[in-house]
Amino acid sequence: MNSNDLKARAIYLISLLLFLSACKTEKEEALAMNHNIVLCFDHYAPRPYRTPGAGFFHIPMPLVAYVDSTEKYVECVPDIYSDTIIIRSPKATQELALSYRNFEYIYYQLFQGDTITISMDSLDYPLLKSKHFPAHDRIYNMNYHLRKGRTHSGLEAKTCLGSDFASIALKIDYILTQEWGRKFIKDYCPIDSMNAMFLSYKEAYTDTIDSYKNQQLISEELHDHYRFLLRLKDYESQRILNKDSAYYKLMEQDISDKYACHPSYYEFLDYYLWFFNYHIKKVRKSQGTCSDWRQTFDELSIKPFQPKSMQLLLQRCVKEIGDNFSAKDLNNYLDDYARITGDSVFYNKTVRQYNLSADADQLLLKDVAGNRITFRQLLELYKGKVLYIDFWASWCMPCREEMKASVGLRKQYEGKDVVFIYLAYKDTEGSWKKAVMQENLSDVSTNYFIENSKNSRFLEELKLELIPRYLIVNKAGEIADPSAPRPSDQQITTVLNEYLYENTPGNHKR
Repeated sequence: MNSNDLKARAIYLISLLLFLSACKTEKEEALAMNHNIVLCFDHYAPRPYRTPGAGFFHIPMPLVAYVDSTEKYVECVPDIYSDTIIIRSPKATQELALSYRNFEYIYYQLFQGDTITISMDSLDYPLLKSKHFPAHDRIYNMNYHLRKGRTHSGLEAKTCLGSDFASIALKIDYILTQEWGRKFIKDYCPIDSMNAMFLSYKEAYTDTIDSYKNQQLISEELHDHYRFLLRLKDYESQRILNKDSAYYKLMEQDISDKYACHPSYYEFLDYYLWFFNYHIKKVRKSQGTCSDWRQTFDELSIKPFQPKSMQLLLQRCVKEIGDNFSAKDLNNYLDDYARITGDSVFYNKTVRQYNLSADADQLLLKDVAGNRITFRQLLELYKGKVLYIDFWASWCMPCREEMKASVGLRKQYEGKDVVFIYLAYKDTEGSWKKAVMQENLSDVSTNYFIENSKNSRFLEELKLELIPRYLIVNKAGEIADPSAPRPSDQQITTVLNEYLYENTPGNHKR
């Protein structure tokens, strides 16, 4: 064999190997695509919903939620005009949660390998259309058809029964005797009517999923999950009407790790905790009362729940303890959580969230640009000036209502030795930065985020729990008034002037 033949053979072998490699890559890519679900959002942007009756607002919910292949709960808001989300689905179906106008989640069981376009009807209700399996459209949009004729103010009967609609219906006779009530209530639905709508819905729902199973459109496993979703609706419908403090025991039959891959399970556990806390003692806090989540943690931690379910339940307890109780309590229960679950990821995340490893002797501050300073350094920096310190938060409506008066107060003392300092307390950075823009504080250089609201001894000694709270520091750098008047209080200028002109020769206090 001459050199040319050897060269030709070598080229052939190399080409063959490259071809086989390319075929393998294409096959692997095709296999991977078959395990994906592609979501194409087409102008999916449901508006915040205000009911036509009492005008209730609900806590905003993420527009989209799902549990990814690593068992991480994912929440997102698609781009208002178009967006694409690819979900890796190790199972034949994957559950997707879509928020309807911040009031209710609709859960969809999507088929592996499908590409689905998500749009809205004229009432902002989600509509799904399959690209590869048109026959699945009737399954995807099952709830869209079942709810017709069985809603009140555009909401499912179970949502109304589990909300203030039911509370109003129970007290409607009294409310309508009041002048404010006749103005307040423009539309309501009697309890009997809501119950009848819900019963009709459940019967139609059961008939539909049974029909799908008999036609072999859905598997036995998927049929069982649809039944779980119906029980979830039942639990929600009882939130207002149920008075049984042991109702949570009925729900424990559904606490199982097999559901943990579905976002609906997270809502289910929320309802379980709602009913569980019926028998937990209430404790009075500066901003109202709440369940003693320490007791909730203690009682749940000894139950025979499976690992993932135990994690999710105790995580919620730790979050509530972090928001409502002391740093000492949080540290203790966070340690208990790690010991019981062996989960270091949530432990470390919580330590970072509350900055529990920070120096508790310092009050750590950060401005919008990320520059850090301590409260002590701030006092030293502005020594010789009067400081008016505003403790506020993006979530605190009374705090936000004072901001307009605060702008006027800043203008009144412009050019004088008064420095206005804004400290965000128990807030999240994202929400704080958004509120800073909304309240025209972005140009105020003395505007800071408290990084260790939870474990600062200074805040503990100050007994700062209720906000808004205002402090005045005198020119000597001492806290002269730990509970100063609000910006909207007419007395504030008198008080500020006392410290501004204090011990100043040739001037008089105003």
